[in-house]
Amino acid sequence: MSPYNLLIITPDQLRADYLSCYGHPSIGTARIDRLATQGIQFENCYCQSPLCAPSRVSFATSTYVGEHNCRNYWSTIDPSVPNLVTTLKNAGYRTGMFGKNHLFTYEKLETVWDELREVCLGNYDEHPSFKKSFSSFELEPDHEYNQTARLTNETIQFARSAETPFIAWVNYQDPHPAFTCPEPYKSLFDPNKVEIPASFYNYDTAKQPRRNELWRRHSEMDTCHEDDIKKAIATYMGQVRYIDDSVGKILDSLEESGLDKNTIVLFFSDHGELLGDHRMTHKLPVFYDSLTKIPAIIRHPKGIGAGERFLGLVEEIDLAPTLLEFLGVEIPPTMVGVSWADAIRHSDYSGKESVISEAGGGAPTPATATPGLSLKAPHAPTSFGPGSMIRIGDWKLSVYHDDRCELYNIAEDPEELVNRYDDPGCAETRIRMTTELLKRSLGVKVRDVGLDWPSDTYPVDVRFESLHKRNVDRNHITGLD
Repeated sequence: MSPYNLLIITPDQLRADYLSCYGHPSIGTARIDRLATQGIQFENCYCQSPLCAPSRVSFATSTYVGEHNCRNYWSTIDPSVPNLVTTLKNAGYRTGMFGKNHLFTYEKLETVWDELREVCLGNYDEHPSFKKSFSSFELEPDHEYNQTARLTNETIQFARSAETPFIAWVNYQDPHPAFTCPEPYKSLFDPNKVEIPASFYNYDTAKQPRRNELWRRHSEMDTCHEDDIKKAIATYMGQVRYIDDSVGKILDSLEESGLDKNTIVLFFSDHGELLGDHRMTHKLPVFYDSLTKIPAIIRHPKGIGAGERFLGLVEEIDLAPTLLEFLGVEIPPTMVGVSWADAIRHSDYSGKESVISEAGGGAPTPATATPGLSLKAPHAPTSFGPGSMIRIGDWKLSVYHDDRCELYNIAEDPEELVNRYDDPGCAETRIRMTTELLKRSLGVKVRDVGLDWPSDTYPVDVRFESLHKRNVDRNHITGLD
């Protein structure tokens, strides 16, 4: 039996660059920063999808989107598919989950979790103040959407009372849109002191994927003025601070109870948020760093890697194998991510040669926006057309099935303003990266564990499920994601 517990903290839609430890100049995330100084911080970790459910499925199963084929918001998998949680449950762990699921088939949640409160708030669609995609407003303290503090307390109670070893996973709604939070967080940041991203104005519709302009039109971003986006950004920052204080309460509780001495902590986000970049909010099947580059921090109770920064490229699918190796639990052979546990022990932070991210499928990209359509979140007919991204070194290539492709040099152009896909001077780079993306997308990827898989544990008839399911019960509150 492993001597370690596992605590996973997952805010939804948290950008890496909106944490102090990842370089934000004024947000002041002292509690998460403290966690980073006590653990290993992954500087260049990319999620496998910029959409919630596909990203979470990739994390838990340590498989790529092209393998599990959960490509859009509403996807779930059957718990029989090998994954981090059931692997630990089968190893004797007590399991507890608090917050949004976006992972397992809803009617089978109670077979996975020993303690559970599943709540998904969608986009706050029914709140009267949520009128447009960029709306920002104060959330009433007693509103049913104000769940962050409650989820924090339930996670603390579970960890303190659970028989060990345990896995506790808290999945916060914040800082997911709508841009709202209760006081004092709503007023922590002055909108007049917020910096608007350069790409809010500086973008070229003729050189961007059409899906961008479709979403801008459908979300009425032509009516989003400087004051509106500043208020949205300031409120998002308040949401992040709400998360930061909540993380601090959980970590303090671990220390007070002595559980910090035998609990591994993972803090990571499923994906980021556009937040005005390219004059958009929310997310899409596109692959800008604001969406695909995620915060990821692992704290080991023995201080392995403490205060270090892992500078190399890392993928979200690498997190579960790394955790399992630290926990001393056998990694399922279906997991294809790399465990960095040994590299962290030896301070080898070179990382991978390339990382990929994928999203979308089943809904083509329309040629033009639908006249008069007003959406508060990127529902269809906003495009879910499939796309894939690869980053190699400083270069990032995004290829779409039915849309304009993109090529950026992240070192020279960190805000991804200049699409160089059609630049003749970049032809060799484009061809090389396209070939590598194709190679990485081909075939079934399997860890090098030989052919003698335990067939009684991983039967050949296990299949991934993609279920279009919403509003399962009262806790799964109406909304897209």
